[in-house]
Amino acid sequence: MASRLRWCAWVLAALVVVESVALGAVLLRGYWRREAAGTTVQRGRRVAERMGCFGCHGPDGAAGIANPGSPGKTVPAWSDGTWMMYSDNEGDVRAWILDGHAPGTAPQPNALLQMPAYKQRLSPREVDDLTAYVLTVMQFGELAGEAAAGHDAAQRLGCFGCHGPEGRGLVANPGSLKGYTPPWDGADYLDLVQSPAEFRQWVKNGITDRFRANPAARHFVEGEQIRMPAYGDKVSDADLAALLAYVDWVRGHPRGARRAR
Repeated sequence: MASRLRWCAWVLAALVVVESVALGAVLLRGYWRREAAGTTVQRGRRVAERMGCFGCHGPDGAAGIANPGSPGKTVPAWSDGTWMMYSDNEGDVRAWILDGHAPGTAPQPNALLQMPAYKQRLSPREVDDLTAYVLTVMQFGELAGEAAAGHDAAQRLGCFGCHGPEGRGLVANPGSLKGYTPPWDGADYLDLVQSPAEFRQWVKNGITDRFRANPAARHFVEGEQIRMPAYGDKVSDADLAALLAYVDWVRGHPRGARRAR
């Protein structure tokens, strides 16, 4: 009888542990989702959506609508290079948001659609966040050498589709531990990629040897709705080196670092 009671007690204790682990995972996922939602780029995207920016600049700022009378005949998209006609630096982007035109210029008199000035509607933090988001979609910055080649390789291989613009995007991913595809410039990256060798394993194999050998880590990787593809021989050694150089550039050039929070 005593041994039977002990056995029941062990079973109950095990069930409590399992339930606690499951509950902890749920709570952690909720915490990390909130953490993700609070990043500068994601906050900036929500500001853009709330302020109606996508109505003229297109979904996520990727396709501007027609604008008769403007120099380019369209509202500039943020992602196709036409922004270079209007902005030379971050200050220009910030001025467009605040004043509706770049410093030292006046609104375009012949354009049917005029850029509105948001300085009375946005807080300083919202301006910072929106600026960071626009710069990210623009992929604004000086790229050269391997980093530039890495950007081109990421574009060609479809990396930005899941990792977001510049790899900073936090795209939702049901079934993953944190609920999103990890960005390259966040703390998640350091947990997932501990060496250049592991970076190559993620790209070539879709998982690292370290994660494959860990049952819990493998469980979450295999349970993701959108899994990291194994590029195998579709990616060259030169591409891998260039991709790593570009990720290093992204991590070394954070968006939204202008103002101390």
